[in-house]
Amino acid sequence: MDWDNESFEKEIEIERANEIIQDALELCQKGNIKAAIYLTMRAIEIYLNIGVYLQISPAFNQLATFVQKETEILLIMEKVQNIIVELEYLDLQEEIAKLKLVLSVLAYKQENYHTAANLYQETADLFFSIDPEEYRQASTMFLLRAAECFEKINRMERAKRLVFKAIQMNNTSIFDYPTHFQKLIKLIQTKKYEQAVNELREIAKFFRDLCQGLKIVEEFSQTFEYLKNNVLTRLIHMISEFNLLKMMCYRHLGLIEQVKDQAKKSIDDLKRSIKIFKDEIKKSHYTSADLQHLTFIVFLLQVFQEFADYQIEDPRDLILRDVPLKIQEIIQKLDFFKYTVKIVESDLRQCIDLFEDLPFSHILAPFRNFIQQSLKQLNVDC
Repeated sequence: MDWDNESFEKEIEIERANEIIQDALELCQKGNIKAAIYLTMRAIEIYLNIGVYLQISPAFNQLATFVQKETEILLIMEKVQNIIVELEYLDLQEEIAKLKLVLSVLAYKQENYHTAANLYQETADLFFSIDPEEYRQASTMFLLRAAECFEKINRMERAKRLVFKAIQMNNTSIFDYPTHFQKLIKLIQTKKYEQAVNELREIAKFFRDLCQGLKIVEEFSQTFEYLKNNVLTRLIHMISEFNLLKMMCYRHLGLIEQVKDQAKKSIDDLKRSIKIFKDEIKKSHYTSADLQHLTFIVFLLQVFQEFADYQIEDPRDLILRDVPLKIQEIIQKLDFFKYTVKIVESDLRQCIDLFEDLPFSHILAPFRNFIQQSLKQLNVDC
């Protein structure tokens, strides 16, 4: 009978905590994050007292998807770190890993990319150590996100190593991406463009397969869903960069129809990526870095259109349509949006100088000279 009473009281406490979490969600949706944090911590205290540890990370995930202000981010991070200390005494590694993921997302929102990169690596390693098979693809995602963070602070070698590590972690085939990438560099440097196209086709296919594998990874939280969408857009972005190189190789080979065909396929890819970003923005799940990434994707889309002389979308309308006015205003102030507008209003041939100092990813950085030469060739062909 005592056990029945204890169980009944526990159920009552769980219901009370869940109601508090629902109230916190409503406050988040109204923008009252400070009050939502207070309520969330009340609910988490209840979960801790009755030993319902699985509900803790979802509560923090809810906050992480809404929070934007620096002071609020720091407050939540402090609370998360305190809870991690408590869970370490209980050796609840999976729950600790989920909270590390929350910290990673918050550090990214804070634009503290070095800390975010390290946290994403810790999260990947922790999940992978818990269950390599169950969390293989999720850990791959976290490493790719860490690589993106290092790219943002111009740590290109570390970014490249993490991409290689992520692929090695996820890849159970015999495809050796680092070797293929180095071979591609050599082929383009020696102007063996036909062989380079074949190499690019293999690399792009590998990344598409990786993308398909990640699509079926089951989300265990709102934070994970947000991150999964971000990593998928990142993979589409990477595939598009390889296809940009392929399109330029086609141009050097005089295969103009293939140039246009590749542009069409890549534009479709980038439009899907833009839609994913805009869907997250509509749910208020975004960071300033996400908006910057979005503007670069639109910039890349316009380069495809201009290089192939295949204008099917107005990139300004594509990025701003159905986006809240306050977000439109932020986007219009970002550099890559301005670069895109400049190309639209003049054309790519008049904007080649832009590419001399543009921050390139670890994929495109080794090919800067090739890209500039390919763009200059447009003026010769004109």
